Parts: sequence; structure tokens; C-alpha cells
Amino acid sequence: MKNMNRLLGLLFVGLASTALFVACSDSEGESCLTDTDCADAFVCEAEICVQSCTTVADCPAGDECSARPSGEAGNICVAGSNMNNTNNTNNTNNTNNTNNTNNGDPVYVALITDVTTGDGCMGNDPGSDIIYASLEDETGTVLGYASLEFDGTTGDDNTFNAGLNLDGSAPSFTGTCPEFDETSVTALGCGGEIGVRFYDDTNTPIAIEPGMQIRVVEFGNNCPTGSVSDEYEVSLCTDTNAVVNNEDTSSCGSSLGGGSGETTISI
Repeated sequence: MKNMNRLLGLLFVGLASTALFVACSDSEGESCLTDTDCADAFVCEAEICVQSCTTVADCPAGDECSARPSGEAGNICVAGSNMNNTNNTNNTNNTNNTNNTNNGDPVYVALITDVTTGDGCMGNDPGSDIIYASLEDETGTVLGYASLEFDGTTGDDNTFNAGLNLDGSAPSFTGTCPEFDETSVTALGCGGEIGVRFYDDTNTPIAIEPGMQIRVVEFGNNCPTGSVSDEYEVSLCTDTNAVVNNEDTSSCGSSLGGGSGETTISI
């Protein structure tokens, strides 16, 4: 009888261990103490397993990829700050733009942020000088050009931040670089940023989706008089209304990439 009880006890422990293994194989919402308690692609935050990410493309639709609140290395998927919002903005660069409803899943705004330091912060055109940006499919075919929707440029002496060149249309110049003036570049200023949307031929905002790419052309190392010290990064914003109407960039996730001069960032 004692042997039988012992066998039943071992069987119970074995079944409990199997159940625990199955539960941890999909860790979303499971309790934990350290990252190793969670399955692959999950980390432990506030004693709960949550999905980790590198970019917003790794997260469920409508979620954002944000830094871990614990301060540990890496990012986690968090719910978008506004899953249902309505954009009723008609901006000066697109006077025919009709009201657009964002149901949470589509992403329309790309944030271009200057990360320049040192000598690139001097003069009356500090920081990255954006010539144009385009949204392309995976083959490089242009789907639309950037229109300035949010102006977060900085610098008291920044005289090239009018955004006149970012009006949703194709660049008018031919060749590698235009003449450097306020009609052809938008200087972000050091630490400055701009939010842009891309419009198709019918003046309708284009949803930014995985598989597309954003090409940014900056008056940098690809131009004869450009500065190689100017640097920028690109991220996506899930809350169009917050960025365009309220100048709130908290929904803009981690950087997808960047550089100096001309750079193509994959979504």
C-alpha cells in the first residue's frame, strides 16, 4: 500500500510538471519572477509575462513597441494609446484633405527625429535637413510623398524649418540634390522632429504597412556641400489624431532605423 501511494504521488507530480510546461509554452499573461520563467519572445514585467518586440511589426495590430518599464534592455508590446480615433484635420499643405477615420489598426504617421550632436548643431540650419521622404512598396515603387503634418522643429536660429518642400508632392528638382534653401529643405534643428503622412494620387492618406519602406533624402553625405554629421531616425505613430491635432508623439514607437543623407527604412 505504501508503494502504491508513493507511485500515485510521483504520478501527480509528473502531471503537474507537464501542465506547468504547457502553460509556459505560451506565456502571455502568465506569472513570473524573471525573464527565464517566460517562453521565447516573452519577458517578465511586473511579474507577468508579456510579448517582447524589436519593432511595432512584431506586435499584434494596434499595439505599440515601447521600452520596458523596468528599465531592462529591450522593448515590449503595449496597447495603443488610442485604438479608435478620428482625424478631422485639414492642414495647410493639403487643403483638399477630407476627414479620415483611424480604427486603430492602420498606421499613417511617420516621425522623423533628429539625433545630431556636435558641429551639426551649429549655424542657421541645425540638425538634419530633410529634402523629401517617400513611401514605397517592396520593389521601390513610390506610393506617395511626405506631407508635413506635425512641426516639432527646434532652434531659435533655425530659418529653414517652414516645411515648404514637404507638401505631399514629388520633388521638383532633378539629379542628386537641389539648391539649398528654405523651399528645398526642412531643417529639424538638433533634437527636433516632424510628423509626416503620405498621400496617394487621390489625396488620400496611405496606411503604412509591413513590407513597405520609407525613403528619406537628407542634405547630407550624398550632397556635395552636405554634412555627414547630421543624423536622423524614423519611427511610426499609432495615434494619428494625437500627433496631428495635439502635437503628442507618445504613440510613436521605437526607431525603425535611420542614418545620414539618403536612407531606406524597411517597415
